[in-house]
Amino acid sequence: MLQALRNNLKGWVAIVAVAIIGIPVLFFGIQDYFSPKVPTYVAKVGDVEIQPEDFRERWFEYTREMRRIFGDSYDASLIETPVARRQMLERMIDEQVLFQFAARSGVSVSDALLREEIARIPAFQNNGVFDPTQYQLRLAANNLSPAGFEARFRRELTSSFVPRKVADSTLVPQATVDRFLALDGQLRDFRFVRLPPVEPAAEPPSEEALAAWFAANGERFRTEETVELEYIEIDAARVEPAADPDEATLKARYESQKDRYVVPEQRLASHILVRVAPDAPAESVKAAQERAAGLAAEARAGADFAELARSNSDDLGSRADGGDLGWIEKGLMQPAFETALFALEAGAISDPVKTDEGFHVIQLREVRPGSERRFEDVREELLAEARATARETAYNELVGRVVDQVLDDPSDMAAAAAIGNLTIRRIGPFARRGASGLAAIPAVQRVAFNELAISNRAISDPIEIGRNHVVFVRVVDHQPSVPQSIDDVRDQVVAEVVAEQARAATLERARELERRFVAGESLDQIAAELGRPVEVATGAGRRSLEVDRPVLDEAFAIARPAEGATARARAELDDGSHVLIEVSRVIDGDPSKADEAARNAARDQLIAAASAEETRAFVAALRAATTVEIVEERLR
Repeated sequence: MLQALRNNLKGWVAIVAVAIIGIPVLFFGIQDYFSPKVPTYVAKVGDVEIQPEDFRERWFEYTREMRRIFGDSYDASLIETPVARRQMLERMIDEQVLFQFAARSGVSVSDALLREEIARIPAFQNNGVFDPTQYQLRLAANNLSPAGFEARFRRELTSSFVPRKVADSTLVPQATVDRFLALDGQLRDFRFVRLPPVEPAAEPPSEEALAAWFAANGERFRTEETVELEYIEIDAARVEPAADPDEATLKARYESQKDRYVVPEQRLASHILVRVAPDAPAESVKAAQERAAGLAAEARAGADFAELARSNSDDLGSRADGGDLGWIEKGLMQPAFETALFALEAGAISDPVKTDEGFHVIQLREVRPGSERRFEDVREELLAEARATARETAYNELVGRVVDQVLDDPSDMAAAAAIGNLTIRRIGPFARRGASGLAAIPAVQRVAFNELAISNRAISDPIEIGRNHVVFVRVVDHQPSVPQSIDDVRDQVVAEVVAEQARAATLERARELERRFVAGESLDQIAAELGRPVEVATGAGRRSLEVDRPVLDEAFAIARPAEGATARARAELDDGSHVLIEVSRVIDGDPSKADEAARNAARDQLIAAASAEETRAFVAALRAATTVEIVEERLR
């Protein structure tokens, strides 16, 4: 249950406490064991449920990243939309489908591969080298535990198995590259006229039109469910610890933790993996060992190790980087691999080394010797840690006392706040979407919008919102979502109907002008009638900066005109406006003028597109064979 109970209830005290807690459960809570389980998932993939809290945490990560990217220009109304939420759920479903397929296929991510992939993440590196301290700090800053992060990352690696295999097996013929280069380098001559929008009608919509529109669209207009909370906050950073430790205590701490201040030796290594299953027949094991020995011999004879790795290694994680594993210290790799690596001299190539993944040929590129830090060098660090430990102890004791008070009286926030001289604050009313600060934290929202918390108005268990940082919340007001009447949103409905009528009139006129244009009426004649200029683009490429991107994209989407003729079309742009375009000339690019870098870039782009399409098709086939249930009303 709560940490304070786990810490303090021991021996016969625990037995008595459990008995006391058990009595009311015996008489009042036993029906819960016989009540049918009420489904709560937002989606079910096969037998696996995606719970609302899983979705909300993923959504919170997405919106937090969007806020970081856009900064002050972040607009929740553009980012946090129902369409975006549904797309996020679809991605989670696809990931689960891929994970289930990989699991059925016997794909697993070894601890060694997991460590290697984590060590490659730049956020966990210091000067390009994996830093365990940085790793811990980054996870703590995002309220993640190493075990939780590693479990999730292992699942992501497993789910990515199929897309990576598809990418590795995708081939693109040279003729396709040439055709791509010809199209990518294509130039076009075209003219165009932007059609003005039809102005909204001067007369307001009739009551009948408003009523009909609202009858079809009224469900869009509901008040948002909102809650108001009172809360108290306990942050270890603001809890005053006891007095600083004396010098003897600091020295004793240093001696007891001396291993921490020894910087271990690190070795920069590359490897080539010849994969063979642990239970493979003896002939397969022997063949793999002989292949690895041959590669080791080639490397010792002067062959480029990185090129050998790119051409021969079965390790998908490092093959593209020439087998590079980065800086390695003891404790990161499997014992056999580690023993062989730390027995090598700089520049040496190992004999084949057997692990549960197969045979490794290891190249030691550089050695970074270890060092030891003296007490004088780390005294301030030790003092800061001692203060942090004392603060954390004081924090845990304070949380425990508040928890005890909440258990005694779960309705009295003032009594709970008095325990630590804490301030009771209020937040809200706020809705699930568009909330900010404390109200936007998924863990807080889970409690705030929980039916039981709303009905009983009790103080919550401590909600962890950061490292050594909790809040206790209580719902003090709740307003459910209810339909709005047309009178409540009349101005909005009028604006919607007027805009819709204007868009319909604009589209109708654009279609009529398109009919005349395609039938042969000149672009100049139509432009003169509209009082609009004819804009001209000569020799425009796909990435030309002289034409607005939406118009340019539409001009290149029009089919190539016949010799001596023009191709004419109307295009509706993303903003709802329309444009008439006349393409008069198309000149393909010359593939023979592309250098090797351009060819390689084109090939990589085609491979990425083809593998993405094949992966989408594969996922679609897997989804068709998997029972997927989505509960729209829980997607909040």
